[in-house]
Amino acid sequence: MILFILIILIIVLTAVVLYYYAFRYEPANFGLSKVNIFLRDAEKNKIKEKGKNNHAVKDNSNPVLTLLHLSDFHLRKNSKGKKLFKFVRSLNKLNVDFILITGDLTENDKNIEYLISMLSPLKAKYGKYAVFGVHDHYNKALVEFIRNMFKKKKRYKRENDVTYMAKRLKDIGIEVLRNESRRINIGSYDMGDVEIIGLDDPIINKIDIVKAFSHIDHIDSLKLPEKSDYKNAYKSIFKLKEEKIHKINNRGKLRIILIHTPDTNSIINLARKEVDIIFGGHTHGGQIRLPLVGAVVSGCKIKTKFSSGLFYFRNFVLYVTRGLGEGRYSQFRFYCQPEASLVKIYKAK
Repeated sequence: MILFILIILIIVLTAVVLYYYAFRYEPANFGLSKVNIFLRDAEKNKIKEKGKNNHAVKDNSNPVLTLLHLSDFHLRKNSKGKKLFKFVRSLNKLNVDFILITGDLTENDKNIEYLISMLSPLKAKYGKYAVFGVHDHYNKALVEFIRNMFKKKKRYKRENDVTYMAKRLKDIGIEVLRNESRRINIGSYDMGDVEIIGLDDPIINKIDIVKAFSHIDHIDSLKLPEKSDYKNAYKSIFKLKEEKIHKINNRGKLRIILIHTPDTNSIINLARKEVDIIFGGHTHGGQIRLPLVGAVVSGCKIKTKFSSGLFYFRNFVLYVTRGLGEGRYSQFRFYCQPEASLVKIYKAK
């Protein structure tokens, strides 16, 4: 009898500890991750010698570009939201060239002004840009959230006022790109101009790649592949490189993509547009990660092994952040620390 009671107590205590960790501690355990991306000029020849130590050609003493990547606030005025508010505002001490925000900023209109107050202190030398995610567009009801777990929906009943949110963000110097692009000339960047292309969320069919790339002169490059081509293209496009250096695709221009959901088909389309770096969010790193296993789910059409982190593919680099928040119907994390990301871009020798 005593042994039975002891076992019950251990089970209860374990459950309490796991609950506290997953629902209270980890969601507010914010960190600033440091990410280094190495690029080589389009004219440089790719190193051919297999087995060569890649670090020998890298110089991480002077980054040519520094970015702050933020995503998935799901900002609310609860206890966790107040801690997030304080953490994000503390990032104003960073000296960065660009701030890039990849969606799901808040979940309903009533928190827009709270969001503006949180983001207003942040500074960037050349610009602050954002894209929207599904929660920016729609205020999901609980029943819709449950149904969505079984069948992905493209729209929801309660629409948020994204036009107003974009205006308020613009008031504090954050430009929302909705299938648009901006080209920024910065004299200190010795690889050329920086082109930032922001895409609306593919998971709710708001994405328009043709519109986003309409500034490009090559009309042929605007054509999207047939759906039957995606399966054949996947193995080629999602092939990881051994060399952790990306050779930029166009001389004199670094092409950066902002997208909320790192959807496989969208990435295939973007890879064919000679993009260099794709920044995404949405996955929350899987929210539940297991040691030696990683993410259990990705939350979208991308493999779980790509649900967070930095990946060098054959023609582009993908960085998916774990983000800083969680949806209001799933406020937990396990072995998946929320993060802001300080990304430093270096020129490889």
